[in-house]
Amino acid sequence: MNPEYVQRPTEWWREYFLINANSLMEIPWQHGVQLSPQERDAIASSVQEFQLGESSEGRHIISAARAYAQRAGDPAYPHTLALFIAEEHRHARDLGRFLDTAGLGRAKRAWPDSVFRWLRHRAGLELSISVLVTAEIIAKVYYAALRDSTRSIVLRLLCDQICHDEVMHVFFQTERLAILRKRRSWAALFVIALAHRVLFAGTCLVVWHKHGPAMRAGRVGFRSYWRKCWREMAEALGRMNPRRYAFEKRQAARPGAGQPMGIRSLLVDPID
Repeated sequence: MNPEYVQRPTEWWREYFLINANSLMEIPWQHGVQLSPQERDAIASSVQEFQLGESSEGRHIISAARAYAQRAGDPAYPHTLALFIAEEHRHARDLGRFLDTAGLGRAKRAWPDSVFRWLRHRAGLELSISVLVTAEIIAKVYYAALRDSTRSIVLRLLCDQICHDEVMHVFFQTERLAILRKRRSWAALFVIALAHRVLFAGTCLVVWHKHGPAMRAGRVGFRSYWRKCWREMAEALGRMNPRRYAFEKRQAARPGAGQPMGIRSLLVDPID
């Protein structure tokens, strides 16, 4: 198999997250959230649960990342991962502000979130990332549907920002999984991919059970949701496969180089 991807250095990702933190879309909070009664009924509990899911502290995975960085000689990785977690916290903070402004309240507990946290807290770095990227792949489909479920400018822009962030989150995490797996055999990679598909299928069903009404409000039915999730998963599985990378050709490219259309234009070039 000819290499399709070139591994970006961890420093590239660290710079990307620093740039992105200062290149956010402007949210017009001053105009209020402007939700109709129908929209409130359709999306309130769904946004509450996703807000809770974005708020994980990440202490366990950062601890695992420090141990890995010491073994792998990659000292930039824990800080880079912390910047990724900071983006997740921004999502939680902004969604929380949306809920507060709308007078919807916040969820304190949801069983899917509890299961995901339980898995991550008992896993090593590789499994923790696998669980995270599973949620992020589905989030790309969910937030696109949520955007179309409302005419609220604030919520639509929040969804745009989160979708933009999640695209790069999936790239970041799948690339790291490929790095972690680059010495695995074909048989091991096959078993890992099969297990991940099982996890993904179950998670898709749980998310639809809990959030189907919100996505239907965005004109995404179950068939469409299922197809979109698996299309995203197919791409992500390819990016997790170390056989598709040219690891020997590490590039110190700056953020913006070789990114998908629409991502580069949202970045501010760093100052040399």
